[in-house]
Amino acid sequence: IWFRKTKLGQEIRTVGQDSDVARTSGIDVGRTRILSIIISTVLACYGQIIFLQNIGTMNTYNSHEQVGVFAIAALLVGGASVAKANIPNVFIGVILFHTMFVVSPRAGQELIGQAQLGEYFRVFVSYGAIAFSLAMYAWRKRIEKENERKKAMAFKRGILVKQRYDRRK
Repeated sequence: IWFRKTKLGQEIRTVGQDSDVARTSGIDVGRTRILSIIISTVLACYGQIIFLQNIGTMNTYNSHEQVGVFAIAALLVGGASVAKANIPNVFIGVILFHTMFVVSPRAGQELIGQAQLGEYFRVFVSYGAIAFSLAMYAWRKRIEKENERKKAMAFKRGILVKQRYDRRK
């Protein structure tokens, strides 16, 4: 809503789509880029704080190594596909994934007696979500390709049948 309703949000979208058109329209492209970098850094910092509160340990030197994997998995859990994602997918995925981050150590503690197994479960679910969505994407692409091949063959057969029919006349 913020990016669609405010002047700065519209400027950020315009600069992101075409900086030359934005510059011609009178938008200060440099200022807009700097503000968007500041805003994205603040939002990333807030996301990192939320992430670190649930990671179990505060390891700032290599905690960033898994952030990308968790972000991708959250998007895919939210319903995004490999080819397309939108903002509702982000929010749904973050809520579901954050819930999993909160619940998994407690579930590991209650079910097995070790909270650390919940940490392993988090990583397993993250990689599993990515692997599942990639497999589904490949399967869907294969089906689409097979359907296109069948349509092409049917079209080709239709042309051949029409040519044979025309020759008989």
